[in-house]
Amino acid sequence: MQKHYKYIKNNQDGAILVIVMMALTVLSLLGLALATASFANIKLTTVDRDYQATYYVAEGGANQTYAEIETLVESIYETTNTEASFYSDLNSRIEQQLDGTSISDFEESFTEQPSAKVKVEQVTDGNPRSYQIVSEGIIGKRTRTVTKPFQVNWKSGSGGSIEIPDNAVAIVKNSISLVGSVSLNGDLYVDSTLPNLIKMDGTTHVYGIAYVPENAVENALKIHEPENFKGTIPEVKSNLTSIPWEDYQTIIDNHPTYPTYSPPIDETIGGEYERFKVIEGGNLNINSYQANGYTLNLDKNLQFNRITFASNNTLNINTNNEDHDIVVKDLDLSQGHINIIGSGKVNIYIQDSFNIGGSSTINDTGNTNQLNMYYQGTSRIEVSNAQYINGSIFVEKADVKLTGGGDFQGFIVSGGNSVVFEGGTYSSAFVIAPNADLVFSGSGSINGTVITNSITGTGGGFIKFKSMNLDDFPFGTNSSPSTDDLIKKQPTVESD
Repeated sequence: MQKHYKYIKNNQDGAILVIVMMALTVLSLLGLALATASFANIKLTTVDRDYQATYYVAEGGANQTYAEIETLVESIYETTNTEASFYSDLNSRIEQQLDGTSISDFEESFTEQPSAKVKVEQVTDGNPRSYQIVSEGIIGKRTRTVTKPFQVNWKSGSGGSIEIPDNAVAIVKNSISLVGSVSLNGDLYVDSTLPNLIKMDGTTHVYGIAYVPENAVENALKIHEPENFKGTIPEVKSNLTSIPWEDYQTIIDNHPTYPTYSPPIDETIGGEYERFKVIEGGNLNINSYQANGYTLNLDKNLQFNRITFASNNTLNINTNNEDHDIVVKDLDLSQGHINIIGSGKVNIYIQDSFNIGGSSTINDTGNTNQLNMYYQGTSRIEVSNAQYINGSIFVEKADVKLTGGGDFQGFIVSGGNSVVFEGGTYSSAFVIAPNADLVFSGSGSINGTVITNSITGTGGGFIKFKSMNLDDFPFGTNSSPSTDDLIKKQPTVESD
């Protein structure tokens, strides 16, 4: 028995070692599995951390860019006075300063330097106008992209930059000379200290008060042959009102930068055998009978090389109840008519030449505030022969002449040296031409107010004060709306 027990005992030697080794193996496998799971979890956490961080970098780039655009919008609005110049300057500044930039002023993320690549895209034309910021967040090799849409809304300002005294028919920098039977009906403001500021001859009349600087009151009037004078002499008083010549000149100096748009696609109209290319190669042709009554539907801003009229044809411009711009190099309205349809406003920017002839009309039956015209050319604008413009016009440097029954209704702003009303013109106009000598002669007549360097009146015409709503003045410096009125953001979303 002892030998048998000893045999069994000896036969079990090393079993504990085997058990221990097996236990160690199991524990090692468990440890390895736990380590693998822990490593996987750490790696997943790191990936998720980088994934979330990359999104926040992209969002931060979008938010920073939006804040800079807000500042741009406010600044540009203060220095522009038209919708077109506002959007033109805004797009130019965005392209130069923000589009395609890389933002890297982020804190390091575990030895990686985050950055955001930013693009700013225009989505729609018109006003308001939609944009979007596309921001790509980058950390190492990981990227995420977000989009931040926003909308910019240009608002027309009040006419706050124009200040005129009550009942002012004429505000003149230097002198007034009246001959024949002409008359001024309203108060005069002459801002010069030279003697003989107001010269009157024949049977001329001033129905109002003449305000001059205090030291010019005694010698302001010069009446030719006073013993034979049959006219009406104004009372002369000291002017206690400061004339804002710098503000008037600022309006002249702020002739807007012309925008650039895409030309329209070609269009052919007419019957099967009488086809006519009304739009071809960037030209709008209203010079054939097929084009008479053609309607240009404005659903975006357009740019033309030339617009040509003939044969008393009519062009209808349908605004679709929105404000739109038309930029044209040459506008030849030799004989024709432009009608504006819808409640929207049309801004026509004329770059080189503007010719109006025959008995042509522009916006004859529309509202005056639906049409604003801008002219950059150097040739004189002449409206005559029963031609009629119902709208406002801003002439950068050319002279203006209305004669032979040509009439105008609206605001005239001119940086030229001469403004003439003569020969049967009967215009309702508010004229700002601080550098121009204004002449009204024959039966040339104006209902409104004129702001000029000088006035010369001959014949039988008149200038009669007519109150005009200066809130409708389209060319002044805009009053400042709130930032929320100008630009509105939408939620940031991740791009696919």
